[in-house]
Amino acid sequence: MFETEFCKIEYLENHNAVFCQWKKFCSFENYRLPLESGLELINEKEATLWITDTTNGFESVPEDTQWLIETFMPKVIGSSCKTITFIIKEDSPLKEEIEQQEKALSKFFNVQKVDRLNGIR
Repeated sequence: MFETEFCKIEYLENHNAVFCQWKKFCSFENYRLPLESGLELINEKEATLWITDTTNGFESVPEDTQWLIETFMPKVIGSSCKTITFIIKEDSPLKEEIEQQEKALSKFFNVQKVDRLNGIR
């Protein structure tokens, strides 16, 4: 498990998943370190699912979005992860951003959106 004031990353054995729960806005290393920690867990546990809880999520700064696309995602694509799940409420202010990410990610992963953790298939 990895936890900071900004994010909590943990392995959920019952889902064979890495669970990323954002707590509040962060950027640069505070944003990137939790994700890198999650990738380490994917590789260590051979997890097939990445779950991001966007309940307290935020719009990323452009530099972090670029890092996510160019540096982080290629590493995830090469891992055991096959499905990306977003926990997002229907009225979330991040809905449009998540839908854009869903389009891009669906080229490489099964992508699903649910409104709560126990809604994951």
